[in-house]
Amino acid sequence: MGKIIEMTDDEIFSRLMDEKSMPERTLVIKRLNIPVTIKALNWKELVKIDERCTVTIDGKKVRDVEKYNAAIVVAATVRPNWGDPKLTSALKLSSGEEVVKRRLTAGEFSMLSDAVLDLSGFGDGIEEVKN
Repeated sequence: MGKIIEMTDDEIFSRLMDEKSMPERTLVIKRLNIPVTIKALNWKELVKIDERCTVTIDGKKVRDVEKYNAAIVVAATVRPNWGDPKLTSALKLSSGEEVVKRRLTAGEFSMLSDAVLDLSGFGDGIEEVKN
């Protein structure tokens, strides 16, 4: 940890400007025996998804959790392309979000969504510096 604290501003800026700084992870959906590569989402991406998935009902903002989780899975998936026209047309579905909601089991869908959020830092991505 000592070397991290001693980084210069230029070293910090270099890491922040690195295009490959968003982590990726490949998981396997055992039931289908297929790899799924996901990447972390940044704050701006999550806010845009949240805005698309939030409606106002009786003056209160309510997030459609199913739509939100499907959207983050699709946005974070590097491979496969859930919205590929070959896939959506063969399954007669309108979008990648519909593919993940209808072709994955509830547990697979939930685990992918959780994995995206974990990879995006909603876990242990930050630690406190101790003196």
